[in-house]
Amino acid sequence: MNNYDKYRAIDFVNDQAFRAWVFNKALNCKNDLSEWMEQNPNLNHEVQIAKLYLQNIQDDLPEVSEEYVEDKINNFWKTVENKNSQADEEQPIVTLSRYKIVAIAASIILVIGVVCFFFREKEQPITGLLSELFVETTLSSRVEKINKSTVQEEVILPDGSKITLEPNSSIVYPKVFDSDIREVNLIGEAFFDVVRNPDKPFIVHFNELVVKVLGTSFTIRANKDDNKMQVLVKTGKVSVFEKDDWQKIKNTTNPTIRGVIITANQKVEYLKETSKFEKTIIESPEIIDALTQEEDFVFEETPLIEVFQKLEKAYGIKIVVDEHQVANCTITASLSEEPLLEKLNLICKIIHAKYEMIEGQVVMNVKSCSK
Repeated sequence: MNNYDKYRAIDFVNDQAFRAWVFNKALNCKNDLSEWMEQNPNLNHEVQIAKLYLQNIQDDLPEVSEEYVEDKINNFWKTVENKNSQADEEQPIVTLSRYKIVAIAASIILVIGVVCFFFREKEQPITGLLSELFVETTLSSRVEKINKSTVQEEVILPDGSKITLEPNSSIVYPKVFDSDIREVNLIGEAFFDVVRNPDKPFIVHFNELVVKVLGTSFTIRANKDDNKMQVLVKTGKVSVFEKDDWQKIKNTTNPTIRGVIITANQKVEYLKETSKFEKTIIESPEIIDALTQEEDFVFEETPLIEVFQKLEKAYGIKIVVDEHQVANCTITASLSEEPLLEKLNLICKIIHAKYEMIEGQVVMNVKSCSK
C-alpha cells in the first residue's frame, strides 16, 4: 500500500489505488485503506475532500464529451498563461495543439494526468498549478463551511435556505444554484430549512445516501464513525435513496425507484452493516397543523374515531384503526399539554387498547370500549 502520511487532497485524487477504492473497484485493498484511515484521523479532512470530489465527478465520467474536456484544458491553460505573464512577460506561453486536446481521454482525472506528464517533460514544478486546478474545478465555484466550534453555526445558502450546522460538521455548496437542481454535500449533522422551489429540487449527498426535497425542514445525522445514519423530518416530505439507486433515476422523469418517503414527524434510519432502511416515528412528535391548539384535546363523550382523526391531522401521522371496532366508542378525557405518545398511552388505558408503530404509522388494536 502507498505511503499516504504526507498526502494532501490533490495527492489522493491523483492516486490510482485511492480512486479505485473510492469507486469500489479495488476490494482487495479496501480493508488496508480503511485500516490506515482509522490509524490516521488527522488526515480525514483531506481524505473527505478528495473522496467528495471523486464522487461528484464519478457519474459524469463516461458521458464527458471532447468539447467538455477541451474547455477544461483551455481554462487550465488560461490560468497558466496568466501566471506566466505575471511572472515574466517575455517568457514564452506554452500551449497545446488541437491534436493533443482531441487525443486526451474524456476524464478530468486523465486530464490531470496529462498535465502531470506535460510538466514533467518541461521540468517545471506542478504541485501548485495542479492544486489550483483541483481548487478551480471543485471549490472555486463552491463554498465549504466547517464548524470547528462547540456550538451550532447557521449557514445561509444562495437560495435563502438555512442550515444549522452541528459541531465537527461541514457543508459544501455552490456559490450560485445555476443548474436544474440545488445540490449540497454534508459531512456530520445538520438541520435544513429549505426554501420551496418545485422547479429546482434540493439534493443532499451524505455518506452512502442521498436526500431529495422540494421545500421542507429536516435533520440529517451522518457522523462518519457511526454505523447508523438518520433523516428526521420536521415539516414537508423527503425521499431518501441509496447512492447507487439515486444514480439510476436522477435523470429519469418517471423513476421506478422512488426511495423511502418520509413526512413530518417521521424518521428513517439506515444501517451501514445491513444496508437496510427502517422507517418509524421520531421520539417527540410536534403539532404541525397551524390551526390546532393544545386546548383542542379536551374531549367529552367524543366519538373515538373523531379523536384519532384530530390527532392525525394535528401531528401529520397516519393512525390506522378499524372503524367498525370503534364505531360505538366515545371518550371523555383531557389530553392537552401531553406529548403525542402519552396521549396515545392514556387513550389505550381508557379503552383497553394497544398500539404499534409500523413504517412510520400508528396502528391501533382496539378489542372493546369497555371501561
